Order: sequence, then C-alpha cells, then structure tokens
Amino acid sequence: MAVEDDTQGLLTADGGQPCPPKRSRIVLVGGIVAFLGLLVAVSVGVWWRFSHSGLLACCDMASLEALPLEVREEALRVAESGLEEAKKEAEQKVDDGEREEATTKDRGFLDHFHRIDASSFSKGPGSSVGSSPEQIERASVFFGRCECESGMSYVTFWPDDDTEKSVTVNTSSVRWVRWDQPVEQINWFCNGMGFRKYTTVRLHKSQWLSLQVYPDTKLDALQIGWCNKMTGHLRWNTWDSTDYASSIPFTTATDGYACIKIPALLRTSKGTLIAFAEARTPNCDDFAQTDLVYKRSTDGGKSWSELRVLAKVEGDRKTMGVCGHDLVIGNIAPVQLREDSRFHPGRILAPYTRNNYKIWITHSDDDGETWSADREIPNVTVTEDSPVCDRGMSYFDYDVDTLELQNAQSLLSFVGSLCYRLKNPYDDPKWTSKLTGPWQFVGVGPPGSLQLQSGRVLVPGYHSYIRGLDAGGNVLPISQLYNNMGIGHVMISDDGGDTWRLGSDWPIGKGGNEHQLVQLSNGSVLSNSRSLSTGSPQFRLQSISHDEGETFSPPTFVEEIAEPFNGCQGSVTKGAHDTIYVANPNPPPANSVLQKVANTIKCKVELTGRKKVSIWESKDKGMNYANKMLVDAGLSAQTSLQHHDGRLFILYEQADPEPPYYLSDLVLEKVVENMKVLLPTRFVLREIKV
Repeated sequence: MAVEDDTQGLLTADGGQPCPPKRSRIVLVGGIVAFLGLLVAVSVGVWWRFSHSGLLACCDMASLEALPLEVREEALRVAESGLEEAKKEAEQKVDDGEREEATTKDRGFLDHFHRIDASSFSKGPGSSVGSSPEQIERASVFFGRCECESGMSYVTFWPDDDTEKSVTVNTSSVRWVRWDQPVEQINWFCNGMGFRKYTTVRLHKSQWLSLQVYPDTKLDALQIGWCNKMTGHLRWNTWDSTDYASSIPFTTATDGYACIKIPALLRTSKGTLIAFAEARTPNCDDFAQTDLVYKRSTDGGKSWSELRVLAKVEGDRKTMGVCGHDLVIGNIAPVQLREDSRFHPGRILAPYTRNNYKIWITHSDDDGETWSADREIPNVTVTEDSPVCDRGMSYFDYDVDTLELQNAQSLLSFVGSLCYRLKNPYDDPKWTSKLTGPWQFVGVGPPGSLQLQSGRVLVPGYHSYIRGLDAGGNVLPISQLYNNMGIGHVMISDDGGDTWRLGSDWPIGKGGNEHQLVQLSNGSVLSNSRSLSTGSPQFRLQSISHDEGETFSPPTFVEEIAEPFNGCQGSVTKGAHDTIYVANPNPPPANSVLQKVANTIKCKVELTGRKKVSIWESKDKGMNYANKMLVDAGLSAQTSLQHHDGRLFILYEQADPEPPYYLSDLVLEKVVENMKVLLPTRFVLREIKV
C-alpha cells in the first residue's frame, strides 16, 4: 500500500460544498449544535443582523454573560469581521456568476435548433455515453441555468461551432462525451429557450466532459424569487484519465430520486460487484422517503447495470412510516455465504432496517440477479410497537430543544459541558444512566456483515434512546445528532440466516455507532466504529470479541484515525496476513467563522466536516495504523470497502462545490465550511492495489 502525505492526494479533485438537486433542509452541524447557547448572539444574532438588520440587540448576551467581558467582545468582533468578509466574498461570487450568465446569451440563435432530434448523439468523431466511462477522476466543475421554466425536458450542447457533434441530455439525467479535439467553448440551449448560451471551458482531447441536467427552483441571488419556478439547472464536470480503475455507479438527482446516500459494496464469489445505496426523495433528509437500490457490475466496475429497487413495498408508504415520516428503507449490511457453508452456500444475505426501528432481510441465490421476498426478523430489537416520537435532549436532562430566553441557563450548561469540561458523555453517569429501556433508534451496519470461519454470521448493529426532533420554528436540531449516542450490538445466525438472535449487550466504553467487523486469523472479531464526535473526542472506535461475537470488549478510541464533527460512516476490511484497512474522511483543520469564534472563547471543539476520504493500514491486527493514503482530496464522505487478491475496492460519496447563485448559501459556506450536512453529488467506485 502506497503511503502519501496528506497534501498530495492520489486524486486531484476539487473541494467545496455540494449542490442539492432539491433545496432540502440543512442542519447546521457547527455553531448551533456544538456550542449553541454560548454563541447564540454570535452565530444567530450576528447572522440575522446581516440579512435582516438589528436583531442582535434582542438576543444580546443572555448566553454569553458567563464569559469575561473582553472575551465576549473579542468573540463578537471575530464573528462580525468573519461574517463581513464572508458576505463580501459571497457577493463577489454571485456578481461573477450573474455577469457570466448575462454575457453567455446569443439572441442570434437559429430557430431550427429547437427541432434537434434528441436521439442524434455524436454525429462526428468522438463518443457520448449515458453511463460513466472507466478510469476517470474529477478535474473541475462549473454550472449553468436555463431561462425561467425552460430546460425541463432537455438541454442540447456542442463543442465550439461544430453543431454536427451536438449531444442532447434529458432532464434528470447525465451524459458523458469525449471529442477528438481540444474545446474552448461549449454552446448550449434548453428546450423552451429562444437563444443559445455558451460556457467557456479548457477541455483537452483526452478529457471527458459530463453534463447533468436537474430541475430546481430558480431564484435570484437573495432567493427572493423573480422567477421562483422549476427550471433546468446544469452541472458540468471535466474528467481526467487515470491509470487505475474507477467509475461512477450512482449520480444524485437521476432515476427519479433527489438524493443518493449511504454506500454499501459487495464483491461476490463470481467477481461481481454489487453497489447498494439509499435513494431518497423529495430531499436528502435522513427521514425522507427512502428506497434501497442497487446496481451490478460484472466487469470489475467498468460498467454498471440499470438501477433496481431491492425491497419493493406495496401500499401507502406514508402510513408505513413512523413519527409522521414516510417509510424509510435503509442501513443495508450485505454478506455472501462461502461456497463451503453448511447452509445455503453462495447465498447473499441482505439485512436492513425499516424506519430505523425494525430489522428485515432479503436474500439472493443467483449472484444478486434476483432477490427473495423480504421478511421481518423477530426478536432482534428491544423495541415497542412504535418509538417515542417527542423525545429530545430533555431526556438527558438538558432543556436545549428550543431556542427561548427561559432556557438560556440550560443552553449555557450544555455548551459548557461540550466546550470546556471535554468530558465524553459516555464517561458521565448523567448521560449513561439514560442508556436503558426500549430502543428508539436502530441501525444495521452499514455497510456490511461478516461470516466467520465457523460459518456463523454476524450482523453489526447499534441502538440509541432518542430519535431526534424535527427542526422547525424554534425547535433546534440538536437531538437529531444525539440519536448517534448509541451502543453497539450484533445479530447472530448459526444456520445461514434462517434464524437470528441478539448477542449480549456491549459494555458502554467510549460508545458505539455504525460499525463493521473483520475476523483475524486467531479467530477474534474486530469491530471498527463511528464515534459520537459531538463535543467529545473525534476518533474512530474499536472493540474486540474472543468468543465469535457473543461478547465484545468496551470500545476504545483509535487516535490515529480522526473523525469529522458528529462522525461519519466508515468501513473496514481485512487483507493478507491480517492487514486491516479502514476508510474514513480525514478532514483538515477547520477555518470557518464559527471555528474562529470557538477558538477565541477557547472552546476546544473541532468543527471539521467530511472531506479527504483516506485509507489507513494496520500491519499489527489493528493495534496501530501507521500508514495512510489519500483517496479523494475534495468533499468526500461515507465509504464501503472490499478486498480481493491484493486489491481494495472502495465505494464512496463525492460532492461538488456550491454553484455561485445564492448569497445565503455562499455566506453559510464561509460560516460553517463543510459543516452542512453533506449532500453527495455521486458515488465513486475505485480500485486500489495494495
């Protein structure tokens, strides 16, 4: 495994914030959560002063009065200067974007191009494909917008003035093209427009160009709504060729879904790669209506099948959800039984959750081509008929679920515990005494399960005691982050998945969350887990079992593997000679406005986001992770690993920068950097030789 310095990635990808196809609710995982009470006048009051003017006085100092006056004044100065700088930068980007839009129109465009046949792709030399080419890496991204209400069916584009090489892209899809010549300008028009536009590009003849067209509400820079109607939006990417295998199995805002998240990858005994994902709509919220979908590749990830739905459900999905949400099917953890298994050799088991509350399972006996009817697994959750939907942070005796003057003292106490005492909640009896009773939130994996040498199957899981309140009005989203305050568990089957039982309760240790398992040559089972990482130490967790998963040791921190704030789904796999590989973001230090304010008041919280997916390597069975390799230098998040014959296969989320259209989004980017919930643009599959 090659070792690289953090600053020199194997992929030269742009960083930045993703652009959601639908403008979904964004949870501010920065100031609001980490030190909300202490910074309410800064992160809320000053922000509102920029956009609405004058509100700072109403919120003034109620939550800051415990600090010395000079510290409060310096914190406010840092926040105000940071926000002023962020606003100026954002305004400049918006001005540049609007200027480019205004100058890319050509009203001399000929009407006959309205009648271009959408099937007439690539009439000249070159190639155009509807799925990603192989061996590519992201080089750049830029954006465009159709005129108001246009582009809702298709966009047609061509290089320079060569209309014979025109390509048409249907809305809610993506196409890839490579021409046999350098290109400096892309001309394009949207259906319903009476003129063309152009985009300046420096495209080498060896590079691929992709265009994704997706519908979104078109607003002006202040989001006031001079159009305020669904309009075609364009995301262009250029792609360099690589000397390693890679491809794009999934793209957000295609195939009828607004968002694709939570990768899970399985390599079968026949060499087939199956990429699973959660497909959400109408937004990327964790409680949005969600399907489990998958694609298969029989050529090592060079090409992929059409998207298929794994678990098809009959009935009204709105009534099948819980707590007022639509049905959520997700958290898959697949595993294939070995060919020498006593029960069901070669069968692929795919356990998953419904509504993060009950566990279901389906299986395939034909390499993932077809799947059985799914069924609920009984007696593997400690749950009642339905969860407690209105349980928030007050369950832990913190009155911080709403933003009101009367709970300022509770907010201050909560923030103080995060900022200054640096006490892991799992070390505090006030918190751990509440980790009892019926489970309120249940997860499986992700992204995979494990068959042991004995034939036993272990499904990693976790559970917690609050689900989290929906944000809105004066309700804060803090409790949504603390459904991650969980405890690990495993499900056990000794008959190839026909029947299941729960293993013993895990010791609390330093916590437990989304995790994956590997078995070492001595028979022990190692768990590598996401941690809470919310005002607590931001490292991965590990635990070990010496009795085939019946019991596990208390989870402890792996201080070589950092976590972003609030953690992230990582993955683990085993190579030759008990070499352990862990994939996870490796975020750089935060430089956001909120981080600067936190530093000013000496709040020791790292407000880092999901970026720089890397792979750590351990040669001593997970005791130390001395080697590290950067996989993606840009915004990149949740991962799934597989190993075969000296090669790693990694499936991970990748996101593009924010388009330069909306002032508030661009200011928010400076205020919280990568602390917005990551909305993936696509999944990337990459092969790595080790």
